[in-house]
Amino acid sequence: MAMDYADVSKRIISAVGGADNISSATHCMTRLRLILKDQSKADDSRVEGIKGVKSVIKQGGQYQIVIGNEVSNLFKEFSKLGRFTEDGGEAPKAEGPVIQRLFGFVAGCLTPMLPAMLGTGMLKVLLTLLTTLKVISATDATYQIFYSIADGFFYFLPVFLGWSIAKKVNGNAPMYMAVGALLCYPDLVSMMGGTLESATEYGTFLGMGCTYLFGVIPVIETTYTSSVVPMLLMAPVMKWAEDFADRVSPNVLKAFLKPLLFMLICTPVVMVVLGPIGGVIGNVMAAGFNKMYGAVPWLTVGVLSALMPFIVMTGMHYALIPLFMNNLATLGFDVVVLVTMFCSNICQGGAAFGVAAKTKDVETRSEGIACGISATIAGVTEPALYGINLRYMKPMIGAVAGAGTAGLLAGILGVKGYSMGGSPSFLSLITFIGGENPYHSVIWGAVCGVIGLAISFAVSFVLYKDPQKQAAGTSNQISGTDDSSDMAPSVSDETLASPVTGEVKPLSEVEDDAFSSGALGQGIALVPAEGKVYAPADGEVTTFFPTGHAIGLQSDKGAEVLIHVGMDTVKLEGKGFTPKVTQGSRVKKGDLLLEFDLNLIQQEGYSIVTPMIITNTDDYTSVVPSGVTSIRKGETAIKLSR
Repeated sequence: MAMDYADVSKRIISAVGGADNISSATHCMTRLRLILKDQSKADDSRVEGIKGVKSVIKQGGQYQIVIGNEVSNLFKEFSKLGRFTEDGGEAPKAEGPVIQRLFGFVAGCLTPMLPAMLGTGMLKVLLTLLTTLKVISATDATYQIFYSIADGFFYFLPVFLGWSIAKKVNGNAPMYMAVGALLCYPDLVSMMGGTLESATEYGTFLGMGCTYLFGVIPVIETTYTSSVVPMLLMAPVMKWAEDFADRVSPNVLKAFLKPLLFMLICTPVVMVVLGPIGGVIGNVMAAGFNKMYGAVPWLTVGVLSALMPFIVMTGMHYALIPLFMNNLATLGFDVVVLVTMFCSNICQGGAAFGVAAKTKDVETRSEGIACGISATIAGVTEPALYGINLRYMKPMIGAVAGAGTAGLLAGILGVKGYSMGGSPSFLSLITFIGGENPYHSVIWGAVCGVIGLAISFAVSFVLYKDPQKQAAGTSNQISGTDDSSDMAPSVSDETLASPVTGEVKPLSEVEDDAFSSGALGQGIALVPAEGKVYAPADGEVTTFFPTGHAIGLQSDKGAEVLIHVGMDTVKLEGKGFTPKVTQGSRVKKGDLLLEFDLNLIQQEGYSIVTPMIITNTDDYTSVVPSGVTSIRKGETAIKLSR
């Protein structure tokens, strides 16, 4: 029977203390995640008693209600009833490795802008096709109007990023956007380029042109339009400045004093310190690559192609523009920008295509295809870079590998660009026409692009794995980790062996309702004849509970298996249990996982009934026990079918 989302939502809101007790509500693949003002007001047993709720987990400051794969539909009704948004409330403190948290923050800031990135990127593709086919001219008013919105989003990217950062850190969006607008302000852009007539104070600092703040503090000349790193670096500064200004401003003056202090703090920091960092590094890199190309051109193109997505992400590619222009003027060709960005852009698209081909999620597939077309046809990589490759991280490995290989081949084959054109892509290959053999670079450039596309596609396809849906009671729940951080292989038909020798019972006969009801998944119950547990399949030990009584294993074919030795044996606190492997261990079918003292468990008054649960039951069409009443370890226990 279908779940009544509205009714279930009403019951949940009531059971957790009412809408007024909910600071914010979000959801992941299987869980409704609430931040409650007072968790003591929530009645856990009442929540768990609601039909459709599998369990309740309290973790990381969140009140998590496990629903299953219907949670996204439930959330639509839930948010309507409580008028909740996914922005509200203070997010729990981020945990995990620093790099993971950093990428998580960047993705969290950039993902909300994905629809605009996709729309404007695809509009550029359309305009490129129309001009290439000579349907319209780039000088037509129609072209200019549509190009303005297509290019305007990326030009004013710091402004949009200010909004997204404010949303991420619960800041004041207009104030954060004002900092982004500063970086894009036309007169400032002109002044930083040395073309604003009214600004006469110019000098040099660290070998670069600069103007001065207050007449003494050097502000390095650079361009911030279309960049992201200055605003990302400013995120903690803006948050601190906002909190500081709020704290020191008297209530009677706060309406104007708080934003004034915010602007006074953020303006010099972004203009004098954080903003110019990208420009400084970019200039140093440009000089270094110029020397490298003179010595080993093939290696230079390969390395720069591989690094180009990160250079673009920082906005440092603008530092290469003077070198690019100088090369065209003095040498008649360029490789530093035209060739390396061609290789990089194609491979960003190839990695996105790899995700689209691998994913089973319709929305992700649509995004991957759109991002791939945008990068390979129009050379607009921001949607692929931020929306797919950095978002899922592993596809980025494919993009870098493909770009590095394509660039290396392009350097060896002497591929060069001879004229300015659109953003480097397959459609811009016409800019490679020139030299003594006019079509040499066009032909071999296309070959390098196709090879890079194939490599980035293949690597991304192999490495990318969809975030898997999890039922209640997965091994992650046992360990207390977050289900959203793990990626599991796609499930396929599989046969699981018995982990013990002993008697077999239906799961429904287990005295613990959490197992017998099937809420944790389908499976069997075993009564061990000896105190040993063996691996039921090849795979990885994803969880080994500290007390040794419960093991979570993920098979190579995608089954998530929970083996729980005895009932309430967690209370033994590890007494009588001797683990033979550790969490994270790779195991083969039949490997010894655990030894336990059968007599001790029974003497302490605990049942030795051992459930073997398939916690991702929802991923299969059938979970069929072998039907025997006694079994030996290694014999077929459960058959799984998609």
